[in-house]
Amino acid sequence: MGTPEFVDFQITVMLAIDGICGLVAERDGRIVGSALQDERGKIVGVGPVAVDPVAAGAGAGRALMQALLRRSEERDVAGVRLVQMAYNCRSFSLYAKLGFAVRELLSVFQGTPRESTITGAVVRPATPDDIAACVQICRQVHGHDRHGELQHWVDVGTARVVERGGRITGYATGFGYTWHAVGKTDDDVIALLAGADEFTGLGFLVPSRNTRLMAWCFDAGLKLVQQSTLMTIGLYNEPRDAWLPSIGY
Repeated sequence: MGTPEFVDFQITVMLAIDGICGLVAERDGRIVGSALQDERGKIVGVGPVAVDPVAAGAGAGRALMQALLRRSEERDVAGVRLVQMAYNCRSFSLYAKLGFAVRELLSVFQGTPRESTITGAVVRPATPDDIAACVQICRQVHGHDRHGELQHWVDVGTARVVERGGRITGYATGFGYTWHAVGKTDDDVIALLAGADEFTGLGFLVPSRNTRLMAWCFDAGLKLVQQSTLMTIGLYNEPRDAWLPSIGY
């Protein structure tokens, strides 16, 4: 997840947002684990999930995940998703046992990209008037939208859109672990990344099967720092066009 400071920042920000559910696990009056999930859309994104190393293997992680899944079942959501760190065999085993399916290998990149441009692409801050167009692109790519997240980050000021020919062709809610992006083409997502001031947290996630985006990241001098796994329960449409997940999904 990066530094302790970033984890503290992420959890603090999430808990201040309407639509985020947070649970803790206690043993003998002491908190030994926590889990958050984003419930702002019909697809729920789980994370971060953390268990005190002293309590690892004692069932706290399973109890938290089972409680979140029961909550999602009661709310009749369409699907539940999460991003798992590929090196963590314990969490991978737990999620697989709970019924999560592997959907995508993700590569995490960090660094400062070499200057590059996409001909005809203009990147600018997103405004409330852009939301409808952005929602439509997300639906085209994923089969569902992330309106609640998008609205929040537009209001906060981190969201960006890319235009080509005077029309919005992609957006990013921000750049780094917490944010996602979609585009009609790989070039739209590349234009957004090339215009980023920095990538917060450990970096940003790229679907490893997208050889065009992977090649751009390496050519831009970015460093591959981690591998992760997108896992899901319930509704999942194979994404079309270009996309970058957040740490939630």
